[in-house]
Amino acid sequence: TTLLYTIKFEIMMKYIIAVLLIGVVAANGGLLKLDDDKRAQIKGLKDLITNLDGIYPTCNLVLFSEMVDYDTADANCKSFDLGTGGDVKGNLATVNTDDKNTDLKMLLSMAYPTSSGKWAPDEWVWVGLRKVLNNDGKMKRKELKVYQPDDWAWADGSKPLYYSSWLRGQPDQAPTKEDGVKYLQNQMRINHAGKWDDTFAFKEHPYACDYQGKYILSGNLKSWGKAKESCETAGLMLAKVRNNAEVEEIKQAAKYFLGDRDEKTWEATNWIWLGGNDEKEEGTWVWNDGEPIEWFDTMPWRDPNPDNSMKIMGKDTQNYLSISKWGEFDDSFDHKRRARPFACQCPNT
Repeated sequence: TTLLYTIKFEIMMKYIIAVLLIGVVAANGGLLKLDDDKRAQIKGLKDLITNLDGIYPTCNLVLFSEMVDYDTADANCKSFDLGTGGDVKGNLATVNTDDKNTDLKMLLSMAYPTSSGKWAPDEWVWVGLRKVLNNDGKMKRKELKVYQPDDWAWADGSKPLYYSSWLRGQPDQAPTKEDGVKYLQNQMRINHAGKWDDTFAFKEHPYACDYQGKYILSGNLKSWGKAKESCETAGLMLAKVRNNAEVEEIKQAAKYFLGDRDEKTWEATNWIWLGGNDEKEEGTWVWNDGEPIEWFDTMPWRDPNPDNSMKIMGKDTQNYLSISKWGEFDDSFDHKRRARPFACQCPNT
């Protein structure tokens, strides 16, 4: 009888919990819908960056698929100063939130969809956490296996005090010898599942850098309208270039993400769609959020632009803005014959 009552009680409690969960979802305007929106944005972002050569960016991180050792990864990220104006060095990625950890899992799975094995090079990605204290191997083995956040630091100098995702039993600080030289596991890598492991600097993996820039560029060729739609699907908007400093940044971003310019000036891959347009009112140029393009008259235009030409049948005027890989602007048509790469703007930039 007691067993029967226990079973009935468990069934009743499961029912009550289910009803409460349904109520929470309804009360919050549909949490399930928010999850669907997030999934749609992730798919949109993946679509944006599928055509880049070995580079996988989000607005926080950039993963490079090249396999390198830790020191090379560290040096490469220090030179990756896109968005800083050259005043600040870049650094290996600071993965201090679950969102960043999730983003990195996604980028690693895009770069290497199928892992070669649990400990294979393509299962892991270098990031910026390294052991900076008690890292000389003099501690007792038992002490080394106890994780002390204060002993570790991200490449930007911050400590991993509030977030970590170590594999079970890690960090274990196991030493090894190569050609008579003792090596310690003072660097951290992240796997496809988002789990962390300490390892040796001589291992070779892809690597991720912090991204401090304003733009995600897509190498997919689209008309202006389709480019606008693609940015919005990813939760972004077509980019703004509001001054000469941002011209320099987008030129640098184009070189990183899209490669060198073609010798033919009007080759489609030389031009990048931006969000500027005067489609609502002829001659009144605004960005997609309605902000006026205040420097329209002084922008570095490609001569003889802006010419507002009417050379494509069915299109009245050239109402849409693009920029070249070398930093000159062009007004053009929203037409399939004007399919180009495009730039999306990261939030709050």
